[in-house]
Amino acid sequence: MINSIKVSHMTPDSQQQDTARKALLNAARELFLKNAYANISIRRIADKAKVNSAMIAYYFGSKSGLFREMLASYVEQVTSELKANINQTPKASSLEGILLNFYRSMPAELATLLFRTLSFEQSDMRDWILESLLKPTLAMAEAYFAQVISHSNKDEITMVVRVSFQSMLVGPKLLEKPLNELDLGTIDDDFYQQLAKFNARLFASYFNLEATE
Repeated sequence: MINSIKVSHMTPDSQQQDTARKALLNAARELFLKNAYANISIRRIADKAKVNSAMIAYYFGSKSGLFREMLASYVEQVTSELKANINQTPKASSLEGILLNFYRSMPAELATLLFRTLSFEQSDMRDWILESLLKPTLAMAEAYFAQVISHSNKDEITMVVRVSFQSMLVGPKLLEKPLNELDLGTIDDDFYQQLAKFNARLFASYFNLEATE
């Protein structure tokens, strides 16, 4: 009788490659979010990750490819809660989870980077962010809004409501650093938990979603 043994599909080489890839992504997050894209060299990223610089071309094709993969990985984290709730009955509690997940997954530096790129640049990177990141994310948001409408007494999601919701999400992250520097209060995880609850109640009240709690 042959004993059943659970064997990992990853060989030592593949495990090492996976570790190197993750190290490069982590290094990219740390460097790109705190420095201008043009000021970060392939060598600097590789040194930070403690891998050969040729690995960037191997895994990502180029510095640009690594940058895009880094952005996409963050967007995946940010939209995970939204994806999970698209086909669920909308509630104040689930909306609170969506908001809190965004606040926790979106670094203030990333919000600033995206805002700066979209607002002040005309480049291939800006076009890629719009087409590959923002459009799919907005499509998910629209699917969620459709669920909200189906459980409310409203007929549509207006532009005012859309912008208000986007402001609830992005505004606090863009203001996080200056607000902390002004010493008006601490913008930390406890603050974001309270903010998520407050904003969720506002939004749910407008759409009469409280009864679904």
